[in-house]
Amino acid sequence: MKKLLAVAVLAVAASGCVIVRPSNAVSMLELNVVSPGNFIDNSVKPLKKGTATASGMICFTEGDASIKKAMENGDITKIHHVDYEVRNILGIVGSTTTIVWGE
Repeated sequence: MKKLLAVAVLAVAASGCVIVRPSNAVSMLELNVVSPGNFIDNSVKPLKKGTATASGMICFTEGDASIKKAMENGDITKIHHVDYEVRNILGIVGSTTTIVWGE
């Protein structure tokens, strides 16, 4: 009985999927979707671009796709707008890239 319970717990734990968001298009197979962020500051010019990526496979993820990290990577201090690029294959492999535009 204990072995059966251990196998069941392991099966549930290993059955996780990689869920990547944000995305405006929702489907089981998202190959490459670019979505806009929720704000635009027209007082700032989109002269620089900074990116930050987090990716995963099945139950394991790594990376920092925060706006702060993308700003650091692009040497940006003022944000014009933010885009998100999402890649996902059947919930098995996926990544989210935050793209920050600004000065």
